[in-house]
This record gives sequence, C-alpha cells and structure tokens, in this order.
Amino acid sequence: MEQRATSYHSQGLSRALAILRLLGKAPAPMPLAAISAELDLPKSTVVRLLLVMEEEGFVRRSGEPPVHSIGHAVHEIAEGYRPPSMAEVTNEVLTRLAERVGFTANLGMLEGPSVLHLHVVEPQRALRFATGGTLDFAYCTGLGKLLMSVLPTDEIDAHLPESEPYTSWTPRTVTTRAGILAELERTREAGYGVDDQERNRGVTCMAVLLPTENAPALALSVSAASGELEEAARERVLPILREAAAALVALPDFEAALAPLRTRLALANRMETA
Repeated sequence: MEQRATSYHSQGLSRALAILRLLGKAPAPMPLAAISAELDLPKSTVVRLLLVMEEEGFVRRSGEPPVHSIGHAVHEIAEGYRPPSMAEVTNEVLTRLAERVGFTANLGMLEGPSVLHLHVVEPQRALRFATGGTLDFAYCTGLGKLLMSVLPTDEIDAHLPESEPYTSWTPRTVTTRAGILAELERTREAGYGVDDQERNRGVTCMAVLLPTENAPALALSVSAASGELEEAARERVLPILREAAAALVALPDFEAALAPLRTRLALANRMETA
C-alpha cells in the first residue's frame, strides 16, 4: 500500500512539473482544454493540479474564460538558481579519464591569444602541468592548436601573438605564423592536436574537440611525461579521449554550464570591437 501511494504521488508530481514546463514555454497563457490536450491528461486531473499550484503561487489564473500562466513562486525559485560551473559539471568525467589513462586531464577553450583552462584533474600520481582557471598561450599547446585548427583562416590571427618571432619556450616551439599555419593544417588532417614539448620540455599533450554544435568550441586533453605519450601510446589513448569528450557533452547540466562561458566570450568580443 505504501509503495502504491508513493507511486501515485510521484506521478502527480511529474504531471504537475510537466504542466509548469508547458506553461513556461508557452508564448501566452493557456486555457484548461489546451493544457489537457497538449499533455494528454484528463481535464479533471489538470484541474486538481492547477488548483494546488495556484494556491501555492506556482500558477496564476486570469481572465474569463480562465487561462493559466507561470506564477510568482516560480520566479522566486528562478532568482535563486545558480548555473553550475564547468568544473562542477565535468569533474567526474575528467577524474575517470585521468585515473584511467594515468595522465592529467584538461578541459579548455580559446580566449584571445590564450587557452583558458576550465578544469584540470590530475591522477593520483600528481603531474601538475596546468591549473584550472588559468590562461596559457594557444600557439604552443595541444588544446590551442586544435581549437585554432577549426577556425576560419581570417579568425586565426586573433589568437596568435601580435609580433614574430613568438616566444620560444623550448627548442621545439614553433615561433612563426607560417609555421603555426602548417601545424594547424597537420592538426586538421590528424583530427586531434598535439603539443610535443613545445610549451614545456619533457611534456607532451594531445587533445580532441568536444562534439558540440554551438560556440564556444571546447577541447579535452591529456598531458604526460613525453616518454609516456609517444605515437603508440597516443593511438591507445585517442579513443579513450574521444569517449570522454562525448560523455562530457551528454552530461545533463553541460549546456547550463556553457551559458556563463558564452556570456564571457560575448563581452570579450564587444570590448574588442568597441
């Protein structure tokens, strides 16, 4: 009996939430008949749920014949909503990736001539190559080169240093625009990005794009001591990296975590054009 009652109340809650979602998306207040038809629910059920939600302030009834819209209580809850950070949303996937391959996992995006490290997770044997929330140069990192490789040619210069030669961090750093463009072409052909000791001596990074449809473009990478991420190891790690990238995009709160990043980019673009 208790299980049946619990199931009944859960069903009622689900139906009430479905009504709220419908009213929230509707361009105008809706009459009872339209709500019932849209959700394929009996009118008697919809009436009972609307009355309860109206008493609690979640639904507002107006007009004659009456129509229904979102009430003040929904707006009060919405004001307290804080979009989750990208680090909060992605931490579990990045942690699994880091422990599975034994390398540092890093999620990043382009910001001007830099890569913004959105979240970094190290394996238990700590290998600190970057810190979440920090910036690094795009032209000499696997994340940066991969993200630039998918840009139109006329947008690439905005993500490169203003003058050549670029700073040489190691003997392997590519320090000219022509050299970087050649690197980007190789990256496009390969389908993933590699920084083979170009930013830090003895450190190799490989990165893949997240399969997102809308901006901003994000990339996921792993970094390790160069001897641990040579060609054979890259072939082993690449499918694991792509699997993790797909898992990130499938996370329920991933789109919500993207919203502040889109706002950040929009503000940066407005400042550049001002």
